[in-house]
Amino acid sequence: MVSTTLRELIQRYYQAGSRDLHGLDLQGLDWKGAHLADVDLRRANLSKANLFQADLTHINGYQLLLAHGDLREASLAEAVLIEADLRRIHGHRATLVNADLRKAILAHSELSHANLEGANLSHADLSHVNFYWANLRHANLTGANLTGADLTGVKWQDTVMPDGTLRSD
Repeated sequence: MVSTTLRELIQRYYQAGSRDLHGLDLQGLDWKGAHLADVDLRRANLSKANLFQADLTHINGYQLLLAHGDLREASLAEAVLIEADLRRIHGHRATLVNADLRKAILAHSELSHANLEGANLSHADLSHVNFYWANLRHANLTGANLTGADLTGVKWQDTVMPDGTLRSD
């Protein structure tokens, strides 16, 4: 299968020290459990990719297209996802600790039980996101759109809300 061969090729480049995948069209690939920490994915297209349990720690995903992707249990800790298109992702139990999601689009995404502690979500489109029991402690939501978001059970502590106020429960 072509996608498997491409994944193996990219993994070999990664193991050889290459981390530059910016601008590539990698949509729909199966990256389940892949180790892609520190990769440059600026402006890459990973829409509909399977990244279940993948390690994407410290990636540079500026303007990354990851719409409809599977990020369940994936680690995107300290990832740069400024202006990324993450609409309709499946991110149940994903880790986005200290991720930079300024101006990102996450509309209609599933982030139940996700860990977004310390994430910068300022001016992000979070409309209709399912944050059921998510951790938003120390997150920055300044100017974010939370219209229709499910905030049931969200963990708040020193969270900067869209209007600039602090929330702690």
